[in-house]
Amino acid sequence: MKRRLNILCAIVLLVMGWSVGVSLYYMGLGMTKGVQMGMDAAREMMEEGNSVKLDEVSNMQAVSLFPKFLGEWERELFTDSIRNEKTGRYVPMAYSNLMVSVPVETPAWQKVASSVMGFLVLVANVWALVLFIRIVVSVNRSDIFNWRNVRRLRRLGILLIVGFVCVLLSEYMALCNLREAFALEAYDLALPDSVKVTNLLLGLISLIVAEVFAIGLKMKEEQDLTI
Repeated sequence: MKRRLNILCAIVLLVMGWSVGVSLYYMGLGMTKGVQMGMDAAREMMEEGNSVKLDEVSNMQAVSLFPKFLGEWERELFTDSIRNEKTGRYVPMAYSNLMVSVPVETPAWQKVASSVMGFLVLVANVWALVLFIRIVVSVNRSDIFNWRNVRRLRRLGILLIVGFVCVLLSEYMALCNLREAFALEAYDLALPDSVKVTNLLLGLISLIVAEVFAIGLKMKEEQDLTI
């Protein structure tokens, strides 16, 4: 039974490591491409004597879209078309994500708040990973049902929920600012994929498991007192 639990814990760690690794890879790739595009735009600006391309690069925004209800099923889901290279014909489609160059006014307090929340998300994720590893080590030592693990599970749940709330607030503020400067006829702007309800669900499950452990420990203590 312990071997099976160790395998499941190892799979969870691998999935978490893969998720973090993919996020870091795309973050690094985006930063690298952004720096490269900025350098190219700056070079062209110096050569041509204008700042249009530099402004276009600095104002790039990632936009998540959701088709509006337009009265007809086909128009609701397929508001655009794209060429199928296999057949040479245009097929209906709808966008879900875009990269656009739009100047967005962000107040200074929102920039500070977003930076603080980003730091909190990083700390919460690292701390949650450390707590999960400690729980796994405790399980391997056959020291499972104790108040230390109850506290760890509670902290793990709170950290996951805090991370979700910070990401949600940061992305919602960015979405509100973007809606002030950008709109499309056939689409609504939506929250990006970085806002994952999975973290909230895992946090709630962790709190529930912690309370189950706590109830079991209290019952055990009461039985020991009666004996």
